[in-house]
Amino acid sequence: MRSQPAPAAPVLPRPLRSLKRCPGRILTTVASLALPLSGCRMHKMLPSAARSWLQRLPLPLLGWFLLVQALVLVPTVTAAADESPSPVALLRGVEVVRTRSAAVKAALTVEYLAPPPATTIDALVELDGDKRRFEVFAGQVPGQVIIRNGDEFSGFRRKAYEDVHLYDLARAVGIRGDLAFDPRVLGLNDLMLCNVTVKGCLWYENPGQLTLVGQESLRGVKVWRVKAVRDKDTSEYWIEEPSFRVHRRTVTTPGVSIAIESEYDASPPGSPFPGRVVARRDTPKHELIYTVKSFETGVPISPDRFTLRSMELPVNTPVVDYRINRITGYWDGEGLSPGPITPAQEPKAPPAPGKQSRKVLFANLLLLIAVILACIVWRRRKGAAPSQDSSVS
Repeated sequence: MRSQPAPAAPVLPRPLRSLKRCPGRILTTVASLALPLSGCRMHKMLPSAARSWLQRLPLPLLGWFLLVQALVLVPTVTAAADESPSPVALLRGVEVVRTRSAAVKAALTVEYLAPPPATTIDALVELDGDKRRFEVFAGQVPGQVIIRNGDEFSGFRRKAYEDVHLYDLARAVGIRGDLAFDPRVLGLNDLMLCNVTVKGCLWYENPGQLTLVGQESLRGVKVWRVKAVRDKDTSEYWIEEPSFRVHRRTVTTPGVSIAIESEYDASPPGSPFPGRVVARRDTPKHELIYTVKSFETGVPISPDRFTLRSMELPVNTPVVDYRINRITGYWDGEGLSPGPITPAQEPKAPPAPGKQSRKVLFANLLLLIAVILACIVWRRRKGAAPSQDSSVS
C-alpha cells in the first residue's frame, strides 16, 4: 500500500505573510491564529462535519477578529512604551543634576534621635572639587572642624589640650567615624559617612538588574518607581521627572532595612536637593533628621577655607600625623614650627591703624606743648635779665 504524502504546511495569505514578518510579538501571534487549523490537536478532536466546514473557511473568523484588534492595540502599546523612561536614564539623571556643580555651600541641622541620647548639631559644609570643609558649631557637642584635601584629612576638636589630627580616608571612616559628608548625597544615604558618593548610592552599573516598576503618586507627586538589585541587596527609588528629585529610597539587605524620606517644600523650585530628610534604619536602630537651612551651588569658595589657618587654632597646638604616629610641628599663629614657642616669641599682631594714629597724634601734641612751654620760659628769663642789670648800675 502506497504511503500518503505528508500534508503541506499551511501557507499564510500574502497580507498576513507581511504581518508575520513584523517584529511585534502581538501581530506574529495573531497571524499564527489566523492559519488553517488542520494541524491543530483540537481540530482533530472535532466531528468530521465540523472539520470539513472549518477547512472550507479561507481563515478562521476568530483569527480575523483578533488580527483587527491587534492592529489597534499595537500602536497604543508602542506609544505607551515610548513614554516610559528607562530606569538607567532615571538614575543617571539623578546623578547628573546633583553633581552638576562642584562648588557647594550648605548650612544644616542634624538631629540624632536614635540611638539615645538624642543630640542636635548645627553644621556648615563647604565643598569645592575634591576639597571639603565640615564645621560643627559648639552646642550640645564640642565644636569641630574637618578639612579634606583629596584623601588627606585634618581634624580638630575645639577642646582644651586637643591636637590637630592628620589622617587618611581609612581612619576617617574607621575609628573616627567622621561626619564630614558630601551634602549632595542628602536623601540618598542614611548615616552619611564621609566616603559616600552620589554615584555610589545609585545602583545603575548593571542595567540587567534594573526594573521600572511603574508610575505612582507619592504625597501628591507623580514619581517613577525604580527597583535595583545588587547581589542579595535590593534598593528602590521614587524619582520625579524631569527635576529628578528622589522623594524616597529604600534599601533591603539580609537583616537590615533602611527607609529614607525626602521633603522638598522648603527647596527652591526645581532644585534636586531636599529641604528635609528623615532616615531610619532598623538593625541597629538609627533615626536621623536632616534639616537644610541654606543650600548654595556654584558659589566661589576661598582656597584659604581649606587650610589650617581657617581652623583658628590656639598657638602651640600640636599637629600629629597619625599615618606615621609623629608630631609634625606646632602651630605658631602663621604656620608650623619645629617646637613650642615661648610668649616672647609669639608673633604679635600689628596695632590697628586707628590706634596707631591716635598714639602718634598724642605724642606730637605733647611735644608741641613742651616746645611752647620752653619758649615761654625762655622769653621770661630773657626779659628779666636787663632789669637786673639796670638795678645794679
